[in-house]
Formats: sequence, structure tokens, C-alpha cells
Amino acid sequence: LTVILTFSLVSTNNKTNKLVTKVSEIIDLDVAGVDNSSKSTSAGTSIEDVAYVDVSNNGSNDIMISYTDAIVNVTLGLNTKAKDYASKSTTINNGMKVIVNAVQTEAMKYTYSTIAASKTTVESNLLATLQDTFQTECITSVIVSVVVQ
Repeated sequence: LTVILTFSLVSTNNKTNKLVTKVSEIIDLDVAGVDNSSKSTSAGTSIEDVAYVDVSNNGSNDIMISYTDAIVNVTLGLNTKAKDYASKSTTINNGMKVIVNAVQTEAMKYTYSTIAASKTTVESNLLATLQDTFQTECITSVIVSVVVQ
């Protein structure tokens, strides 16, 4: 009985360790010395080269989506190595109302119950919209967090 328990516990422990290692690699943690030397965002930009800007709405990071009663926070990832980063980062910081409007327009395509489930779609649509609006590839990512729903 002890032998059977030992083999089952070792097997379970190995499977758990592999799962934890895979998850930590995905979220870019260094567990047990795992080498993740290819750190990059989905756009191929190194993580160290991305500056994050919180989208603000009248001094608050909360953006109210009127008919859904959802409140979202949005963060933009800007590639600091992009050739137009200096000029576009200033334009983006000065154009928060345009960004808030784009967020509200995109979020209003979804219902109260589906906005959180459609987070990835909202983020990719906003990325394309904002890159087109600001005419830049400097914006490499959009992160949407549904705070209250």
C-alpha cells in the first residue's frame, strides 16, 4: 500500500510541477531558474521597450459605459523604440477624450453580460481603431479591465 501511494503521489507531484512551470512561463515568472530570454509582446516588441499609459477620463481611470453600467479601466502599451514615439506619446496623452470615446463606442457594442467575456475582442478592436485614429504603430497593446459590471 505504501509503494502504491508513493508512486501515485510522485506522479501527481510531477504533473503539478509541470503545470505550474507552464503557467509561470506564460505569465513570465522565473520559477526554478527557467530561462525566458525571448520576452516580447504580441507585436514583437520587447517588454522592456513598452511604456504603459493609463487612459484617464476627467482625472479618473474609470470609464463608465452608460447603458451597461460597466466601468472599465484601459491601459495602452506604447513602443518606446518606435520612430514616432516622442510625438505620438504626446498626442496620445493630449487625446484622452478621443480614446475614451473610442472605448465607449467599442464597449457599447456589447451587453452588460457579455462585455467581460468579450474582453479579448474589445482589446483587439480598440488596438486597430486607435492605431488608425492616431496613424501609428507605436501603440502595441490595449489592456481592458472590467472593474464593475
